[in-house]
Amino acid sequence: MKSRRSRRLGNRMHRSRGVRWHRMLGLTTVIVATLTLAACGATQSGQKSTSTTSTATVPPTTATAATTSTTQASTNATALPGYLAIPTNQVVFIEFTPSGDEISGSVQFAYLSSDGTQIETSNGPIDGKISGSSVTINDENDVITTSGSVSGTFQGSNLVLAFPQQNGQLAPVQFSPASVADYNNALTTLQDEANHAAATQQAAAAAQQAAAAASAAQARKQQAIVNAAQDVSTDESSISSDSSTLADDEQTLGSDVSTVKGDLRTVQKDLAQTASDARSDPTGVCDDAGGVQDDQGSMEDDQGSYQDDISSDQSDTSSVQQDMASLRSDWIDLVAAESADPMYVPSGGLPTSADEASALSVGSSALSKYQQTVTADTQAIAGYLTQANTYVAQANRLCSSSGG
Repeated sequence: MKSRRSRRLGNRMHRSRGVRWHRMLGLTTVIVATLTLAACGATQSGQKSTSTTSTATVPPTTATAATTSTTQASTNATALPGYLAIPTNQVVFIEFTPSGDEISGSVQFAYLSSDGTQIETSNGPIDGKISGSSVTINDENDVITTSGSVSGTFQGSNLVLAFPQQNGQLAPVQFSPASVADYNNALTTLQDEANHAAATQQAAAAAQQAAAAASAAQARKQQAIVNAAQDVSTDESSISSDSSTLADDEQTLGSDVSTVKGDLRTVQKDLAQTASDARSDPTGVCDDAGGVQDDQGSMEDDQGSYQDDISSDQSDTSSVQQDMASLRSDWIDLVAAESADPMYVPSGGLPTSADEASALSVGSSALSKYQQTVTADTQAIAGYLTQANTYVAQANRLCSSSGG
């Protein structure tokens, strides 16, 4: 048993549960100087336990370790049953009862978790020997060691234990006489540190969440500006494209008008032929008059095609009107989005009110021009048909005059 403890000497304190006793050379050891002259009845169950509080991180502090002295302990070392050391973020309480040169008792160990927000504890039985001012303590459950034992000396009323470090050096840790009440007070102080660390961490987390929420809200505002700007730009492009389509429709209607006008010229030629035949060959006048009537019928057919084209154009005029309505609506959305974050400008820039006005003007002009074209073309075709009807009437009179 003791050989096992000897093999693990000193490493327990710097490995177990996040405790780093090799820091002792650079940490302040806080001493509670109340000597207990009798055994304090601490737990000797040999069990290890963990208690949990809240969460945070406490940074280590800088201090100095106890130094070895040649001062001899009290002539009766058995009068020192309880010893307390309070390294940074840790509390260690050793108590024992001597019997001759033998000792037996327990060790209590409490320390902050790695994030500084929880207290973790362990305890276990100890035994050992005292020889003059020297003492060897066997840590059966490796509560404060990884080797199972630790040695030291009594220096005055204090106990100084030397813990082996990972680099092979010994780090002296000074324990001062103390009672269970002193240990409990130190534990309360450690708990306060954990609570403070937890509150600090929670406050930091809350601040981080608030910052993240604010950042997300800002991102949403900026995205709303980007989306609205894209919608406005799309509307402006649609107005331009659909207005061009409407201009193409005007050309188609103009072609229809030209066709009707060409039909009218044919009617005129047929009427001239009818008049010529009436003078030279009356027998064919009525046939010629029928030809005039047929040509006038072609004009009416071409007028029907013209009306069909106008009907087809209604979808194009509706598209321009819808584009303009969308632009007005999306522009309102853009203005509202910009007001939520007036300093933000996307990398591609933003449409201006002049851009909106120009696009609306293009659409309005296209609609107005198309309507004017339809009105003029409709009147022209109607005039051509009226004239054709007159020519048909003249041809019919020539037929009647010829006796056909």
